[in-house]
Amino acid sequence: MSSGHSQRSPDPVMGRVAIAGALVVLALLVLRLADVLLLAFGSVLTAVLLHALADPLVRRASMPRPWALFAAVVGLVLATAATLWLFGREAAIQLAALSELIPRAWRALELDLSRSILGAYILDDLRRLQHADGLVMQLGPRLIRDSATAAAAALIVMFAGLYLAFHPRTYLGGLVRLTPRSWRARTETVLLACGAALNRWLVGQLISMLLVGVTTGVGLWLAGVPSPLALGVVAGLGQFVPVIGPMVSTIPGLILAASAGWDTLAWTAVVYIGAMQLEANLFTPLVLRQMVELPMAVTLFAVLAMGVLLGPLGVLFATPLAVVVYVVVRMVYVEDVLGDRSEA
Repeated sequence: MSSGHSQRSPDPVMGRVAIAGALVVLALLVLRLADVLLLAFGSVLTAVLLHALADPLVRRASMPRPWALFAAVVGLVLATAATLWLFGREAAIQLAALSELIPRAWRALELDLSRSILGAYILDDLRRLQHADGLVMQLGPRLIRDSATAAAAALIVMFAGLYLAFHPRTYLGGLVRLTPRSWRARTETVLLACGAALNRWLVGQLISMLLVGVTTGVGLWLAGVPSPLALGVVAGLGQFVPVIGPMVSTIPGLILAASAGWDTLAWTAVVYIGAMQLEANLFTPLVLRQMVELPMAVTLFAVLAMGVLLGPLGVLFATPLAVVVYVVVRMVYVEDVLGDRSEA
């Protein structure tokens, strides 16, 4: 007689359901821990920056990489301290003045708008949302809390980036060992390619931010706009977030210029538009496109998608994440799955 408790073969349908459920749980876990994962990615960018600074010392001075990384950290700290010593006080004064001038400029702009029918209609819509002073009073504590959280997160990213920079093989090897043995060599190649692409993108981005910040600051100084150094710093930092950052960084300068008169406003608009055109038609083709091949449409949709899925941090890291995804798709899907190695 056959046993009533004979073993049955596994049900393939149940296996697929289990795999699908595991993938759903994994996706929910990733979304839940999105901020932590993005901070970890920020640490990777910090490590990439340090290696980019250390590479010239390794190649040209034949310095061992640990010592080159130590020199890069010391040089970065000294350069930051020197910049703060030379320009920090003036920038802090201008930023403080900016925080006082913008509300005054907004009140003056409100007065000018109220004199026209269209301007009065716009002001009515804004007042329906909430009065500006009340909004500031409500947002003040939240901004202070968010600033403290951002400072703590920046410290975590910085120290984690130092660990990653000085011991990259430890963490790279750990990631590679999570894959099957037959995939490990290719996985390491793909990860190294992602690191190289991030290195090129980061160097190009820093050059672009510097050029836009200097161009905007000088242009606003010539146009007679108050606090041109602070506005130039804001414009340069805004370049880190494509599309959205440059547009948002123009708002303080335009508000200040509007309070100084329509002529100043017109010249300020010319400065911002000129800086954007230089960035789009000169800086980006000569710097960024030579560093990493990432289509502009991909960048735009990456910013939108990351903003919807992951919030402000997703927008902040949208472009470097798009660089990594672009490299992975090209190497893993196009080259390995499809077998098209024409762009390898």
